[in-house]
Amino acid sequence: MFVVAILELATSVEAEAAALAADLGSTAYEQRLHLVAGLPAVVLTTADPAPARALLRSLRARGHGALAIDAAAVVSSGDMLLLRRGRLEPGGLAVEDPTASGVAAEPAAAAERLPFDDILALIRATQRQRVTSKVEVKERKFAPGSTMMTGGLVMSKTVTREETRVSDERSEVLYLFRKSGERPWLLRERGASYGWLGGTMAPSSLQNFTATVALLRQRAPGAVYDERLTGARRQIPFSGNGSPSPDPNADLLAHLLACWAARASAPGGGAAAPG
Repeated sequence: MFVVAILELATSVEAEAAALAADLGSTAYEQRLHLVAGLPAVVLTTADPAPARALLRSLRARGHGALAIDAAAVVSSGDMLLLRRGRLEPGGLAVEDPTASGVAAEPAAAAERLPFDDILALIRATQRQRVTSKVEVKERKFAPGSTMMTGGLVMSKTVTREETRVSDERSEVLYLFRKSGERPWLLRERGASYGWLGGTMAPSSLQNFTATVALLRQRAPGAVYDERLTGARRQIPFSGNGSPSPDPNADLLAHLLACWAARASAPGGGAAAPG
């Protein structure tokens, strides 16, 4: 699947919504919904690279900052290196228990290291996951047939039934993309030990997560920092690649922001259309 997204808008939302509608044969109202949700705005997903190239050319001709990518390149957060226990070193961060997809590596595995000067982008995001669970519900119900048998005494019986409940769970994460192109790292608010904070560790995971983000921004001043993915966003028809992810949409948008950061830092600031 090929994805076209706008990262920087050069005109008003209304003007671009009308132009997109003409490009894609849709309505300005429909395209406006994509744009008002914030950037990056995914405006096309297609199995054919030709329409993606054509739309990319149109967007850039109108002065917008836009990218077209092959979604097969998006790394699932389930395949990123999960930062749970680690330590600070003079030039970077070392993971004491390298994990992929949440499965611990062999005890003899060497620690993996992330040099601070290899951090391309720190993308803070809220991952959203819809969770379905089945629960047993017990209710006491009036049993009319038992009233006659008990001489008028009102009786009840317990009825058990199964209910399906759907809830939306949210979790704070930080994507750490690398200049070298090696596997990204992922910090989840819940589940990390935060031992690298030492004596400054706070009582709550959110406090420690926020402090870690600040620490990494300080140690990697050249890295792009972006927290736009913590806000509301529209769903994208993308189910992810590789290992299961709680939120493939967040993975895709974070990848787009990392590509944009890499484009900005590349000589000439160029970016290729999908092949």
